[in-house]
Amino acid sequence: MKNSETAPRGRKRGFKSDRFRDVLLLSALALLLIFAVWKIFYPSGNARETAAITGASESEQKLCALLKEIDGVGDVNVMICESEDGVQSVVVVCEGANDLRVNMNIREAVAAALGTDEKSVKIYLMKE
Repeated sequence: MKNSETAPRGRKRGFKSDRFRDVLLLSALALLLIFAVWKIFYPSGNARETAAITGASESEQKLCALLKEIDGVGDVNVMICESEDGVQSVVVVCEGANDLRVNMNIREAVAAALGTDEKSVKIYLMKE
């Protein structure tokens, strides 16, 4: 009798553990789905900043090409800092930044090309 009594209990216990496992698995999948949907529709601030940086790289490349055409600039790197209001500031690093005439030409060209104030353009000499 002991064997027959324990067998049904084992089955019930197995049924309960199988059902518990299924509920646990379903709950985990539901949480994973909710997390994935949340990440897609509500990206973090870093994701938004990355998207903004990626979108601005074309403007930076165009500005670099434009500045290289100015006499005395030489090799140049540009970083455009943007916000929702537009261009906040621009950093230009170039070989000819130590020449005052070149410095002024760069500042005027960047301000005109991006529609920003000349005060928001910072120009630095590129190290050798």
